[in-house]
Amino acid sequence: MKTKTLILDIQKLKKFSDEKRHQETVWSDNLSRINLICMKPGQEITTHTHHGSHIWIVMEGAGEFLSAGEKQVIETGKVVIVPPLVDHGIRNSAKENLVIASIAAQGD
Repeated sequence: MKTKTLILDIQKLKKFSDEKRHQETVWSDNLSRINLICMKPGQEITTHTHHGSHIWIVMEGAGEFLSAGEKQVIETGKVVIVPPLVDHGIRNSAKENLVIASIAAQGD
């Protein structure tokens, strides 16, 4: 069986909620997955860890990246690579929406 190349259109896939951040798996296989995370101003992902590396690609907007007690500003075009078992989270501290593609191993 041949596998077909897939191109995802983030502009068509992004969704927002007034209540809390919207997170949706937009692609997965038996090894990994891509979640699309859409956050309105003030919404956040509390700090957490993964057993494998976790990659965030900022597709739109800006926010505060929290890791190991430190805050850093991340914005469109930035790629954040978090090593296994390092705590990390993000808060949309800006006035615009924040869209992140999150790539992690399955089950993590």
